[in-house]
Amino acid sequence: MKSPLTDSEFFPRRQKKTALRVWAWRDNPRITIRERRNASGGIGYRVTFPISVTGSQPLLLQSKSFEEAQQIARNRGRDFRESRSTALVLGDAEKIQAASALRMLKEHGVTRSLDQVVRQYCEAEALLRGHGLQIEEAAKILAAGIQTIQPTGKPLPEVLDFAVKRLCPEGGNKTLAELADELTEIKRGWFNRGDLRPDSMRDFENRAGKISADIGEIPLSELTKDEISQWLTGLKLAPRTAKNYRMILAEMLRYAQQKRYLVANPIDELTRQDIKQIEGRGNEARQPAILSPTQAEQLLTTAFKRADLNLGAAIVLGLFGGIRTEELKRLQWDAVRLNEEHPFVVIGPEIAKKRRIRNVPLCKNAVAWLQRWPGKREGGITRSAHANDYQKRFKKLCKEAKIPWESNAMRHSFGSYHYAESGNPIETARILGHKTDDSVLFSHYRALTTKAQGEAYFAIYPKSPGQVIDFPAETAQA
Repeated sequence: MKSPLTDSEFFPRRQKKTALRVWAWRDNPRITIRERRNASGGIGYRVTFPISVTGSQPLLLQSKSFEEAQQIARNRGRDFRESRSTALVLGDAEKIQAASALRMLKEHGVTRSLDQVVRQYCEAEALLRGHGLQIEEAAKILAAGIQTIQPTGKPLPEVLDFAVKRLCPEGGNKTLAELADELTEIKRGWFNRGDLRPDSMRDFENRAGKISADIGEIPLSELTKDEISQWLTGLKLAPRTAKNYRMILAEMLRYAQQKRYLVANPIDELTRQDIKQIEGRGNEARQPAILSPTQAEQLLTTAFKRADLNLGAAIVLGLFGGIRTEELKRLQWDAVRLNEEHPFVVIGPEIAKKRRIRNVPLCKNAVAWLQRWPGKREGGITRSAHANDYQKRFKKLCKEAKIPWESNAMRHSFGSYHYAESGNPIETARILGHKTDDSVLFSHYRALTTKAQGEAYFAIYPKSPGQVIDFPAETAQA
């Protein structure tokens, strides 16, 4: 049998050709290393520390290699030697304390030796000292943490990593007010370049300012769905206004998510029921208000009689093109292409809502009305001297025409009658400037009308003297 390598610290105590070998440590020959044959037929090693070394029970430690066994003998042998020399100088009080500590370990089922426990305690205390914690306090915190995360089924480090990413976002910690200021500054740059309209800039500044003043001190990392819901509900606003605030807040938080100030967007957690509670049901169960063909003709006729109000062309394009009021107020005559084979109106990026450019085809009756318009066909199709100029003149026109007015009635009328006549919701939505999805058309722009009513609506032409137009029965509400 080949002998393991040894060093000068260990010497063989017994060498017989058929017997397993034994080595003793020169520093304390009572500490031995013995060869042992294991179950697989190989050789292992046992290091023995007798009572005369340990002072209590013998200690037997196993090792797979001779080199490891030597290291065990050295290290533990020196530990026992130091502990025995220390014990000789211990006073009675220290010995009593040591005995009490041993009993306490036994009562708590701790099988490690006293020196191991003391060493681990000192290492733990040194580790926690830098964090201002004591072992007992740290143990309580750890136990409470483990109990808290138990429902997650995740290990503590994984849960902590998840929490830290949200509480200390990659983009840095910001409050809602700081976010509002940052995004307002960006939008002001867009406005200065001409990429944002004055109304849009003013609306964002006002609403973002309100958000900042009310809940701006909340750190983004701590903002919750419930805080958003409570704030919006507490405003006690009309449904449309509450929705506008929610949309501004959603825009701000989407930007925060893109800048990595947020890991998850709390506003995305709002359910349909939450939104209904915040904004109310509004007019969701009510059909959009539209004009009957007779009312549409009355509005047109009055607008042309009162050319001084400068609204006739705008009324034609609103009724028969579905063009938005804000687009009409900015539309120029050079965008109205009456002389083309198929006349149309260009809604360019400078006037289109959300820059969604489109060409609006002009039906024959719209062309006929525009050709009859007595005013100049240059500059804007209508004037808007100040913010409320258009609305004041329009209200005056509706009063003279004896038409009860509701918001967007011309645009709603066009959407309803065009769909009824064409049966093509995608084309109607395209002309209105909606996205390819026609859900907005069905939700907000279509009242129940018949094909006959649609045909009658688009058969409203300027009357020749003595001419009378017969409309089918009108069931649509103004």
